Amino acid sequence: METRPFALLPGIVLAVLLIGLPVLAHDSASADRIEGVWNVEVTILSACGPTGVPIATVPALNMFSHEGLLTEAPGTTLAPPPPILRGSPGLGTWQHLGGRHYSAVFTFFRLNPDNTFAGTQRITETIELSHDADSFTSTGTSETFDTNGTLIRAGCNTEAATRAQ
Repeated sequence: METRPFALLPGIVLAVLLIGLPVLAHDSASADRIEGVWNVEVTILSACGPTGVPIATVPALNMFSHEGLLTEAPGTTLAPPPPILRGSPGLGTWQHLGGRHYSAVFTFFRLNPDNTFAGTQRITETIELSHDADSFTSTGTSETFDTNGTLIRAGCNTEAATRAQ
């Protein structure tokens, strides 16, 4: 019996696709696992690195949308250090880094006590989702900018979150 060299190719391609499909489906499904609304406890640290100790805890809600958008709503309009007034929710983006790892960046407006514009603050986070996708922990950095966009302060934080029901 004579066989052509490429006669088996369609069957091999189909087998490879069928074997690889569950892996691809799992990967894209895991990318969406962070989507939804989260109850977040933000712990502001005195310094970045191993010398940082907790100095304040602030509640927040984070909403990770399908399009890679992030909305962060603080549980208080006042947060240290130093005391600042929040003039807006945090708006930004998130991305899936692979496995249970994500990153997010968002910015919010800061106000002076007299309600005038004081600048912005940008938070950058590295997030690790739990195995059951019902909680996450993160480490973050905070950059505070004045009204001219000049960096005036930097800091660090950690977060612990549970999925909102």
